[in-house]
Amino acid sequence: MPTAFPDAAELESVLDLAARAPSAGNIQPWRWLVDDRGVQLFADWTRSRGDTDSDRRDVLLSCGAVLHHCAVAFAAAGWSSRIVRFPDDGVLAAFELEKHPPGAGSVELAGAISRRRADRRPYRGALPAGTIELFVIRAQRLGVQLAVVPAGRWARAGDTEFGLGYGDSPSGHPGDDAVMLVLATDTDTDLTRLRAGEALSGLTLSAAALGLATCPLTEPLRDARNRLALACEVFDGEAYPQVLVRIGPSTVGAPLPPGQRRSVAETTTFDLG
Repeated sequence: MPTAFPDAAELESVLDLAARAPSAGNIQPWRWLVDDRGVQLFADWTRSRGDTDSDRRDVLLSCGAVLHHCAVAFAAAGWSSRIVRFPDDGVLAAFELEKHPPGAGSVELAGAISRRRADRRPYRGALPAGTIELFVIRAQRLGVQLAVVPAGRWARAGDTEFGLGYGDSPSGHPGDDAVMLVLATDTDTDLTRLRAGEALSGLTLSAAALGLATCPLTEPLRDARNRLALACEVFDGEAYPQVLVRIGPSTVGAPLPPGQRRSVAETTTFDLG
């Protein structure tokens, strides 16, 4: 173990905050090991919703999101992170930590963790100028592409569900001023899916820090035809859509309560000598 390392109380506080990360269907498919080597992230495949490739993608996206949330929480607590992805068989990521005073940006993002919600209600108003361009740049830093889904290509499929429309025209989304974004990667591997999850975390936390509402969506991409058609239209067939994100300036109705999360005791094994 490094000579400087968070104590048990700090670790529990960081991992508890990181657990607020978004996950498909709120499955929270991650587990942590804290031992003499440091902090390691694993996928909890028992929490996958099925055995399809889409289910695997959902698990890896969710783990990427909690990985980024954890790095943000560590930074705000005064620990800079060097993340090694897929260092060993079965390990998704390992943290190398070093004491470092928290920057204002890290504190701001960490403060947004508790405010972020997956809000499926209609949004009202237009995004501030330059917002999407900012998110494009931040996604690119993680090797992830971001683009806008054409407004005529997505629609509500009920009060809380959404769909993509290729071939059959979608029914439209009256009363909803949201913009639909798509995060995509150059390849479709476990590593790039993990990175897409990190970009998802960064986007939703940045949005929350700006007072914007978001809602990540993976269900519409389970239709292989729609996923391919979206890739061809938006990325000229040269990228793989991984997750959609609705974003808007505000929602209709009162703030949503926080969703239920698994405790640190449920997700973490401490094996410190």
